[in-house]
Order: sequence, then structure tokens, then C-alpha cells
Amino acid sequence: MSTNTPSKATERRSPWAELSPWADLAPWATRMQDLMEQMWSPAMAASDFAPGGELRETDEAFTLELDLPGVDKKDITIDFSGRRLSVRGTKTTEKEGNGTLRHTTRTSGTFTYEAILPVAVEESGVTATLADGVLTVTMPKATEAKTTHVEIS
Repeated sequence: MSTNTPSKATERRSPWAELSPWADLAPWATRMQDLMEQMWSPAMAASDFAPGGELRETDEAFTLELDLPGVDKKDITIDFSGRRLSVRGTKTTEKEGNGTLRHTTRTSGTFTYEAILPVAVEESGVTATLADGVLTVTMPKATEAKTTHVEIS
């Protein structure tokens, strides 16, 4: 003789338990993971610190400004690969000085800044300057990537 009552507590589930609000979001999770991997490269994760900066776009060019006080230009490398810009470097601090160092908030070590530009740049026209602790990289857009304004007649 059998009864209709469940024998285990786990079998007494509500029909609502079968509905998961997160099930529909599973495909988006994969897309978000891919996006995050594109934005944050392994090289950036291995950096000791991330310099502050801004990447601006005009009709003619992109301009990157990174705050790198105390960094010598010989310790900075700027590379392009396709539309990917990579700035790497090392910031060192003086190990010796007068007195005993009790506390510091100065950052040191390696840094990496990477960006994928939305359009191609004219790599032969890229310039970089380091003045007053600010690295400025100017990247002119390739001719086919420049914005053209059309007047309405």
C-alpha cells in the first residue's frame, strides 16, 4: 500500500522553486566575463599600481594623459598592436635617506595601462612627452577613421 506523501523533505518542494530568476541571465554572464577579460588584461592585474589618467577623443586624435610623478622617461615603454595601446613602466623610490622611514604613501613598482581604441590610429604620427610628472601620448586618427562633418544645405 502506497501513500501520496513524499518520504523526504527535499521532495516537498514548492512549484515556485523550479523557477529561477537567474536562469535567463546565464548567457549574459558569459558575455560580461568576455568583456571584463578584454578590459582588464593579465598584464594589468600583475601591476603593482595603476596610474591615474584620462583618454580623450577629438575628431582628429586620441590623447592619453597619465599621472607618473617621479617616473623617468627611460623607465617607460609605449607600444601599439593593432588598436591596442600599452604603456608599461617602473617607478622606483629612493631606498636611502636621512632618518628612519616610519610611514609612506608613495607608490612604487611596475605599472601597466592598456586601452583598445575604437578606431585605427596613424602609428607613424604618435608622439609622447613627459613633463611635470604627466605623460602625454597623442595618437592621430588614421585618415579613414577621421570624422567628417557635413553641412546641410
